[in-house]
Amino acid sequence: MAMIECCAKSGADESRNWALVHFGEAKLGDKRRTRRLVQLAAAITEDPNMSLPKQLPAWSDLVGAYRLLSNAQVDPQAILQPHLAWTVQQAQGSPVILCVHDDTQLDFGKRKGMRGLGIIGDGRGLGLVQHGVLAVLPDKRLLGILDLRWFAAERTPAGEPRRARQKRWTTRDVWPEAIEHLGAWPVGAQLIHVGDRAADLYRFMHTAQHLGHGFVVRAMHDRTVDGTAEHLWEKLPRQPRLGSMRVTLGKQGDGKGLRAGRDGRSADLTIRAAPIKVAPPVADPRTKGAASLELWAVYLVEEHPPKGCEPVEWMLLTSLEVKTLQQAHTIIGYYTCRWVIEEWHRCLKEGCRIEASQLDDGRDIQRLGAVLAIVAVRLLQMRDLADAQTPVADAPEALRAVVPTLYVTIVAGLAKCVPELLTPRLFWQTIARRGGYLGRKHDPRPGWKVIWRGWSDVVQMVRGAELYQRIMKGGNNSV
Repeated sequence: MAMIECCAKSGADESRNWALVHFGEAKLGDKRRTRRLVQLAAAITEDPNMSLPKQLPAWSDLVGAYRLLSNAQVDPQAILQPHLAWTVQQAQGSPVILCVHDDTQLDFGKRKGMRGLGIIGDGRGLGLVQHGVLAVLPDKRLLGILDLRWFAAERTPAGEPRRARQKRWTTRDVWPEAIEHLGAWPVGAQLIHVGDRAADLYRFMHTAQHLGHGFVVRAMHDRTVDGTAEHLWEKLPRQPRLGSMRVTLGKQGDGKGLRAGRDGRSADLTIRAAPIKVAPPVADPRTKGAASLELWAVYLVEEHPPKGCEPVEWMLLTSLEVKTLQQAHTIIGYYTCRWVIEEWHRCLKEGCRIEASQLDDGRDIQRLGAVLAIVAVRLLQMRDLADAQTPVADAPEALRAVVPTLYVTIVAGLAKCVPELLTPRLFWQTIARRGGYLGRKHDPRPGWKVIWRGWSDVVQMVRGAELYQRIMKGGNNSV
């Protein structure tokens, strides 16, 4: 499935063609605004890591972009709409679509005088909460965005009773609302919502089942099950063993950026599963009278961890039947696709540097975020080509389908090969090496920081080549 339909000779032309596909049908109330949006998106996608003044060096273009982003009549959802429709189109014909949910916090606490922000973190930070839903295939291919919204979370009033808090909207309500925004889906495709422990909400699971969707959620609450006093983590370890699987654990930081909190290693996990019934929360007035959910729980645990290591443990809740080991592996595979949205968040923050924006209003940030979120999808699709199991003979063609021709030509020169032999993996390794990546045998995949240092070098080469082409086309042989 081709992710980008348009292909032209120059990088600028291809960026504009891409921007037309994903933003050209945006209904912003004035065609001039839509044209400005396409121009802004094309400029950003050429050099996503730079600031707006760098991306739009012409003063008139920069002022026009600021006016667009600060225009109260421009709805961020209207900016997103063409891409959302494009994503649905890309998903047509796929039997299973994973709707991967997650939220992230955009931190602007170091900015002074910024308007339209809410609390984040422990309540002392300021920023926006962003909730996104990505369309992902079971083989981890990212198709695009299905839903994206931002919220300025309010501080809980002092002394507020629990019943009053339950009636008031909170950021937890974003999860079931995101399912409602998607609504029904064309016949023939099964929507399966995937979420981490923050999605372990009765309303999230109930909403999915009510609409005929499936879900896979990592459990957070050790709730009672089956209408008895027995708890989830009490019942599952007593179930018969379905089988086992070996997983590779990557290094995990300690949260302080100082050292690794967990070394990379392999782990053998035992798999158990059982049907369960989950009753609605007794104290929540919004679920009063609702029926119990009939689900399946899949329990993975490392029974014999190495000395000094915390055992690996996952408890997954799903609406799908899990009677066999193969069915359990399918559910586990669906959940592992959740890491796609983590990479998308990393691309949005480190690659597109949304938190470095100097816009001074939260609503303006949302308009810019709508553009950057779509750019981040494109960048992630391009980078993931390097990991795809594409046949060697087809790899150069797959690269040219999503990367501008001039970029391919210049990177091929840096890699000392002809463009026809440049594969996606070599393309990204060459760019990363320009940014300081060593690329040794046991080095991990290059991160966004080294990619963007190298990408900035290549962008300058592309712009120089485009300038030379324009000069030569004008009949001036001097540079």
